[in-house]
Amino acid sequence: MKLIIVESPTKARTFNKFVDPKDYLIVSSMGHIRDLPAKKMGIDLEHNFEPEYELMPSKKKLITEIVREARKATEVVLATDPDREGEAIAEHIKQILSEKIKKVRFSRIVFHEITQEALELALKKPSEVNRDLFDAQQARRILDRLFGYKLSPYLWKRFAKRWLSAGRVQSVALRFIVEREKERAKFLSEHSYPIKGQFRSTKKLPIAKLLKLKGKPYYQTRTILLFDGKYEYQITILKKLSELEGEKERLLKESYRISLIEESLTTRQPPPPFTTSALQQYASSYLGYSAKRTMRLAQSLYELGLITYHRTDSNYLADKFILEAQKFIKKEYGLDYLSKSVRRYKTKSKLAQEAHEAIRPTSLIVKPTSAEVIKLNHDQVKLYQQIYNRALATQMSEARLKNQKIVIESLKLDQFVISGQEIVFSGYLILYEKSKDELQLQTDLKEGSLLKLTELLTEERETQPPPYYNEASLIKTLEGRGIGRPSTYAPIVSLIQERQYVDKKGRDLIPTQLGVSISDLLTAKFDSLLQPVFTAKLEDELDAIALGKSKWAAVVKEYYSPFSAQLEEAYLETEKIKIEEKTDKKCPKCGKSLVIKISRFGKFYACSGFPDCKYTENFLQTVDQLCPKCHEGQIVVRFSKKKRRFYACSRYPKCDFTSLWLPRPSSQGQTEN
Repeated sequence: MKLIIVESPTKARTFNKFVDPKDYLIVSSMGHIRDLPAKKMGIDLEHNFEPEYELMPSKKKLITEIVREARKATEVVLATDPDREGEAIAEHIKQILSEKIKKVRFSRIVFHEITQEALELALKKPSEVNRDLFDAQQARRILDRLFGYKLSPYLWKRFAKRWLSAGRVQSVALRFIVEREKERAKFLSEHSYPIKGQFRSTKKLPIAKLLKLKGKPYYQTRTILLFDGKYEYQITILKKLSELEGEKERLLKESYRISLIEESLTTRQPPPPFTTSALQQYASSYLGYSAKRTMRLAQSLYELGLITYHRTDSNYLADKFILEAQKFIKKEYGLDYLSKSVRRYKTKSKLAQEAHEAIRPTSLIVKPTSAEVIKLNHDQVKLYQQIYNRALATQMSEARLKNQKIVIESLKLDQFVISGQEIVFSGYLILYEKSKDELQLQTDLKEGSLLKLTELLTEERETQPPPYYNEASLIKTLEGRGIGRPSTYAPIVSLIQERQYVDKKGRDLIPTQLGVSISDLLTAKFDSLLQPVFTAKLEDELDAIALGKSKWAAVVKEYYSPFSAQLEEAYLETEKIKIEEKTDKKCPKCGKSLVIKISRFGKFYACSGFPDCKYTENFLQTVDQLCPKCHEGQIVVRFSKKKRRFYACSRYPKCDFTSLWLPRPSSQGQTEN
């Protein structure tokens, strides 16, 4: 009998259905089984950064059981996830079993979907643990430990809060958010006056947009440089209300004719299949899911065998799936909906060894409306449907659209434009409900026709500063800069919120006073290490380790040496940094002002006379949303005994609503979970 070790118990249960129990036993390691020590650094700085791994206390009983089963087995098959972290888990299991069992035979198998076919194919192609991938993961883990273990105590000393943490990628992500807040504060808004016109021939026409005023472009593009690239925005040439009123009066008196009717045919290509970051961005923008929530849902779909491995930066689709998709499309939609050629997408991944498939359904027969899918929870079904449609669309024909542009001009060269678009052939858009455009083409108009401007629609706007980051745009920035990897985006975005460095208001990520202070301090003391280009360069070096082109200890030394020198210099300044907000409230004990302070459990009121007066009072942090259950109370932020943030109704115990995720506002103005 062979013993197969996977990471997840759900995966083990699924695979055990596919094998003969006489030939195989599949067990789960429940994730990592060995790691650096929890209570000390565990890295020998004097001897080439040698790590000191130890068995995780919670896994001792499990390892005993795995060792017992391994003694009976003819071979131990390491079947952990097909990435660097999975390779590290496989190597640690191998080392532990080798220490406890004298003669044990190991093999390593890799698969990207939890199906019987994938398992059988993997078992036919066993290999060895990839030491280069293990070394790359080991280098990442050691660097993260060195950064966190050395830098976090510095934050404790400066802020007098022992629950703070810093991270190699986490701190760069925080810096993007903090710098954006500063850029928004510096932005000088100006008045802008968009103008639209209602024209009429024999009937009312669609609303037209003013693009030229007396022959001059009505909109000017402004560009400002940001920490994260450029920001462009438009402003009208009319900036005063008095100027607007004068032009409105003139425009209404002008005579207008159609100077151009332009029609064109365009095509819309289906987007590439989902990668990890693309899925997280889509789910955040269109489904309202946090990155952490998205990854939990994707993990459950993967373990149930419904989708391929969900941690990937590859756009590659297997030939097997493409052939299945072609047959499915012809049968379900007809030959017209099948792409005339196989559509493949280039991947941005630099690592051929880690070039997984994109995220796709394991079988197109299992539709989003199939029995095995609709029995899942609502969020799982929604995410599966998007993954299914996105993958299937890649092999469908493009959508064909007819565009229309109607240019309306006055004798003084004022120019209005009406734009319209119709779908001539839906192609892949047939998969999506919203496949019809609201703008209809005008078929009864001719060039040279006279039109009457019956109404001008104007409004006063303020030019808007660069937008706040949301989870989708932050992940897009990190990926675009080469910072982090697919498996790190969700934990990073989640951690900076859990540490209270960032508040999430609606979908916007807004730095707290604590977050700004920490980012400013780290930038002042470790600017070169917190530059996006430096962090991205380090990711490239980790890739080089995985490809066998660099040695992990050399890369760690290259990073740690300048960091150690900067840290030593930073410790020369030890002045405490206070994080508190003034309030108008008075202390009921001594009469002094109360201030708002922050702890690992959130904000609280405290007397400004501390330590002479130790009065404290709860601070209820509210979210500007109604409770989705009772529709009366406000959503408030609370913390569990395990220090985990959750959302609840302010009317507790009258209303017992709780949620780990911030409820998403519905279109009716209420909220939905």
